[in-house]
Amino acid sequence: MEENKTDYRTELVKRGVIAFVPRGNSMWPTLKHGKQSVIVKLKTEKLKPMDVALYKRESGSNVLHRVIKTEDCGYIICGDSQFVYEKVKEEQVFGVMAGFYRGKRYVDVNDLDYIKQVKKLYSSEKRRKFAVKTFFFFEFLKNLPRRAWRKLFARKKNEKEQEND
Repeated sequence: MEENKTDYRTELVKRGVIAFVPRGNSMWPTLKHGKQSVIVKLKTEKLKPMDVALYKRESGSNVLHRVIKTEDCGYIICGDSQFVYEKVKEEQVFGVMAGFYRGKRYVDVNDLDYIKQVKKLYSSEKRRKFAVKTFFFFEFLKNLPRRAWRKLFARKKNEKEQEND
């Protein structure tokens, strides 16, 4: 889940903790696009596998993804609905998710149900791929009428413009 507009590192150093609403589907099913606030605290120690790191990519975008594996000089990181692993240097990571709001309910990363959900998600790559593909298939179906409507009326609009020329 990428966030570009704010300098989260400066805010974290200043405040020690920040809250924001991430966008994108890369952390589905844990985080849903634009629907949940996350609480991120300043990283003070080396992260562990299954922690959710806030880091800055070389491109300058801030990303919130899960630590899959720790290495001497950094981490192997991936979004929950992603399958391409990314090497991230220790100095790129500056925050760690402390929890998030699911509706009005706060879910702490130490919550046993949350830990079970994450372990289940990562217990099988096949299960994770099936869940992710199913999610994106239904998202595609949900948005299909809107896209077809736009395409249909954009074509008519373009035809009218060409007739007027």
